[in-house]
Amino acid sequence: MRIWDPHIRGVRQLNYNKDLRCKAFMALLAKLIYLRMVWGMVPVNRFQIFLRGLTVCCPNCGGRQIFRTWFRLHYRCPHCSLKLTRTEGFYLGAMVWNYGLTVFGCFPVLIALYLAGAYSSTILGVLCVAVGVLLPPLIYPWAWSLWLMSYYLALPHELPANAADDGSVDEDE
Repeated sequence: MRIWDPHIRGVRQLNYNKDLRCKAFMALLAKLIYLRMVWGMVPVNRFQIFLRGLTVCCPNCGGRQIFRTWFRLHYRCPHCSLKLTRTEGFYLGAMVWNYGLTVFGCFPVLIALYLAGAYSSTILGVLCVAVGVLLPPLIYPWAWSLWLMSYYLALPHELPANAADDGSVDEDE
């Protein structure tokens, strides 16, 4: 901050406003760092959950390693320990996403190409069987991620990062 001088009041006022903005930003940054250090996480909004679902990341912390292998989901996120498989039938949501992406995403395109005259009915049958068998394993990680995304978009308060201070979220249900 500049030394007070009555002849350059405009410059001093400008620097004072810049300092206030800087102090406000630093206070917000300190609060976020405090939340990250003490509680281990920062609150997550729905847009972040949506983006993390599209990029196969943990909906809570954004960690990229939620899968051990292509077909094996970690039981908990390695970064924030979010329980990824909540109860016995929780995998059914991923199956629904997988089935929906296959049936409603690819088969209509194949049928539209057949109706446009791009190929014969025999080729349509072969392509439908090939897509029905090969596509679900290829999109398995995205189906899980989309399922986690849709679950936490509907219930964002269930994420530990968004939990109330009263400890209302019980991860070990």
